[in-house]
Amino acid sequence: MYRPILRQSAKQLSYCAARPAAARGYAAHATPQPFNWQDPLNSQSLLTEEELAISETAEAYCQERMFSRVLRKFCWLLRVGLG
Repeated sequence: MYRPILRQSAKQLSYCAARPAAARGYAAHATPQPFNWQDPLNSQSLLTEEELAISETAEAYCQERMFSRVLRKFCWLLRVGLG
């Protein structure tokens, strides 16, 4: 009753053992990359040149125009005691 199941399992185990390690999965042969704190998910590599330009423009706007507003509001909240 169990012999066909055992034979099939043994075949599958021998097949997996005979396969080289590089063919088992993508992570087995990937070279480790250093962690990028600016882009932890590496989403920049998925964007086109135009999308990268839009992203850089939006970041520059936020740094130049919005950062001072956020900083002022944060300091105000600290002074009031809500922070």
